[in-house]
Amino acid sequence: MIEVMDVLKPLNRLPKSVLEKGILGFEMARSLTFLSQNLLLLALNEKARAQKPEFGPQIRQILKDLTTLLKKDAENIVKGVYPPEVLKTESFKDFFFRTPQILFDSFSVTKRRIEHQSKDFSSEAAEYLRDVPDYFQRNYHFQTGGYLTEKSANLYEHQVEILFSGAADAMRRLILPQLKAHFPYTEGDGLHFLEVAAGTGRLTRFVKLAFPKAKITVMDLSHPYLKKAQENLGEFRKIDFVQGDSAALPFRDEQFDAVFSCFLFHEIPLEERRKTVAEGLRVLKDGGFYGFVDSIQLEDRKDFEWALRQFPVDFHEPFYKNYIQNSMEGILKNAGLQDVKTDVGFFSKAVGGKKTTFGGQ
Repeated sequence: MIEVMDVLKPLNRLPKSVLEKGILGFEMARSLTFLSQNLLLLALNEKARAQKPEFGPQIRQILKDLTTLLKKDAENIVKGVYPPEVLKTESFKDFFFRTPQILFDSFSVTKRRIEHQSKDFSSEAAEYLRDVPDYFQRNYHFQTGGYLTEKSANLYEHQVEILFSGAADAMRRLILPQLKAHFPYTEGDGLHFLEVAAGTGRLTRFVKLAFPKAKITVMDLSHPYLKKAQENLGEFRKIDFVQGDSAALPFRDEQFDAVFSCFLFHEIPLEERRKTVAEGLRVLKDGGFYGFVDSIQLEDRKDFEWALRQFPVDFHEPFYKNYIQNSMEGILKNAGLQDVKTDVGFFSKAVGGKKTTFGGQ
């Protein structure tokens, strides 16, 4: 894909309003690329899915909300909340060589969906089953290998962007304004962050660009995904990698200045959500920031209720129905987090707050 920095360099001297339009134009073009791949996958798998996808009147609302999110992202870049480097794309070669792999793999995904097969593991994935909790031993989204193979780790980010028509990165970045508001006027010098369930390190990259001097500990339950994160983040310094469970963190009390996650809570049972929050607050310093990005819930967008109820039907997400019905803000407040704020964008929301041991503000 085209290097975004090469596209934006000529615009740097222009007024902010023009620069914002240039960034938005790039993001819309990127979104269109993934949307076209989404439509291609639907067309290729039409017969295998046994049911033709229907595009109802809700599509206009989806496109409107997608555009609103990308506009907000462009505004944050122009305002300096995070640098334009967050838009840096991978090489044209890597992007298009991976696309055929995803297209061919989609037939296996569709076959599992039709057969309701969520325990389809290769010998590679089976090696890791004893290392993960029971709830994790499944093909989330009916994807090949679940979260337990090198192939899954290599395809995952691309697949998620196809699913959300190129909006996944912008959704991840919703947490950055809250982090910057909590830690203003700093590049992260002396700060130590923990990201749990970091996957392949996509959000980690954005946080590191926003706080280049911060130390970040990256943790994930999956060995293959953690290995991929190490590869993806190899250009950065002061990043540690730890394999572990978000509900039983291998860290001492009050070790971190911020603890955050992305797209984690909707994939774990309710009790694990509560344990994960409790553990995150345990290892968080007094006055520190706790937050996450995840799917919106029923209370957030009544006009998207149809999509929230359909998502676990189309994809293997066994804990999603419970997730959308149990307010994460309520869980955070019950755990003692103060000043909880929510920012909704497209199908996601960023929620964050401050740990205060004695309940002060």
